[in-house]
Amino acid sequence: MKENNPDLRNISGEIQTKGYYERARQRAQRRRSPWNLLLIPLVIGSTGLTTYSLFRAMWQVHTMIYPDHAGRLGEFWGKGIGFRTFVSSFLLAMPLLFAALPLGMIVANGLAWCIGPARRAFNREAEGVKWASFRQSVSGLAIVAAVVVPLCLLLSFIGAVTLQNLE
Repeated sequence: MKENNPDLRNISGEIQTKGYYERARQRAQRRRSPWNLLLIPLVIGSTGLTTYSLFRAMWQVHTMIYPDHAGRLGEFWGKGIGFRTFVSSFLLAMPLLFAALPLGMIVANGLAWCIGPARRAFNREAEGVKWASFRQSVSGLAIVAAVVVPLCLLLSFIGAVTLQNLE
């Protein structure tokens, strides 16, 4: 793959190379268009919806393992839960937020790309900037998601399996 395209090795190298923060800050400063403000609610909304969907799916997995918990979602993180229950429920829920972040960003970029004036503004801002084009940024996010999502789903599954009671 070309050096100009993000892949796991290039992304890792970019992050580990000295001066990453400064380079990232410089890339962020190119975003001057008011259309960039549109990305904020799109990322928040799509990440929230993705987190909710992943949680509901993992709760279904949990209730398949513990059928007596079906219909008791309202007791999740209820008052007075014990430490062990808290750790398991935390492990079930929190990794899903991290799994949802790159997925939500991909969805937000896709939705923003569908808006012609925003797409044109983003394309202008991306000219000559490493990994800033729509295709490259979504590709980079997909690579991150390919690593983060399975790991987070595994952690959440461990939480779902170890959440033996809701008290």
